[in-house]
Amino acid sequence: MNNIKKYIKNIWAIMPMHTKKEKFYLNELKKHLNEYLDDHPQCSYDDIVQQFGEPKDIVVNYIQNSDENDLIKRMKLKSIIQKFLIFFSVTCTILAIWIGILWYDYIQDQKNSIIYEIETTITEH
Repeated sequence: MNNIKKYIKNIWAIMPMHTKKEKFYLNELKKHLNEYLDDHPQCSYDDIVQQFGEPKDIVVNYIQNSDENDLIKRMKLKSIIQKFLIFFSVTCTILAIWIGILWYDYIQDQKNSIIYEIETTITEH
């Protein structure tokens, strides 16, 4: 079973998208791998690769058999989401730095407003 997990993990690592469609595809592949394992319980990782193909070949085959328009649309969406997350992260970082600077200034003002000594002068009239 470890060999199957390793094989699926290697395929998943190079899949360009990670959506329900890819998960469904890999679950179907896992079923076939488990059937193969039932027939060949002593198979190694190399045996699996020899029987089913290199992980990169599986991914290439998946992409070639996918709907091109759907794949392009999902990749564009992924790109938009990545750009938004980068923008959001940069904005949050800048905001955190700005709040940190304001907080530092506030603390410094509070330190400067503490009265350490009071000098009292008494004069006679």
